[in-house]
Amino acid sequence: MQHAEAERLIEPFYDLFRSKRRDWDAGFAVLSDDWRSYYTNGRWRTKTDTRPYIEGLFDLVPDINVEIQHLSVDGIYVAVRSELSGTPAADFMVPHTGRSFSIMTIDVHEIGGDGLLSVLHHLEDWGTAIRQLQGAEAQEER
Repeated sequence: MQHAEAERLIEPFYDLFRSKRRDWDAGFAVLSDDWRSYYTNGRWRTKTDTRPYIEGLFDLVPDINVEIQHLSVDGIYVAVRSELSGTPAADFMVPHTGRSFSIMTIDVHEIGGDGLLSVLHHLEDWGTAIRQLQGAEAQEER
C-alpha cells in the first residue's frame, strides 16, 4: 500500500477522535467486521465493544482532538504517531482541574485482505496526561 492510500484509509478512523469532524459511520466503515483494538499485548476490544468505550471518552473529553504527526507504511502495516489533546469536563484519571492535556500516541494498524483495517495496537502516554492535568508538567512545544 502506498502512503497516500494509507492516509485515505485511516483518516476516517482518526476523524472519530476529532470533535469537529466526527463521523461514526465513516469511521467504522474502514474497520473490518472482525477488527481488534489491542490495548495490551493480549487484550483487545472488538468493533462492537469500541463504540461505547470511545463514546464514554468523548463524554469526559468533549473537545478531544487528534493530529497525525507522522505516518509510515510497510506492506500491510501502517504506523501512526499522533498528538491527542483535550480538556476533560469532569474527573479524568485525576480530580477535575480544568487543565488540558496533549500527549503522544503510537498506533500500528494492520490492513486485512479485504483492504480494511483489521488490527490496531495502540499506546497513549497517559502518564504525561496525568502530570499535565495535575499541573505538574507544562505542555511543551519544541
